[in-house]
Amino acid sequence: MIKNGIETSSHSGTRLQFGQKFVKKRLIDKEVAAVYSELFEKRNKGDYNDFFDFDRETVERLLPRAKKFVDTINDFILNS
Repeated sequence: MIKNGIETSSHSGTRLQFGQKFVKKRLIDKEVAAVYSELFEKRNKGDYNDFFDFDRETVERLLPRAKKFVDTINDFILNS
């Protein structure tokens, strides 16, 4: 986002701008980007809920998707 001159002041703002500037314009596949939203929600639960913990099944399900997301973003940065 920095490379594209997009500034935000919050995590929520970053998520919103990412969706508007990259996903809606089909620069990033929405299926790949969906993991960002899911991880964002889980991070909020982990940070703000006193008794929330991730179970092994959730982590094992999300890890390959998170890696694919990171790889997609890296490729986008390098090739745009």
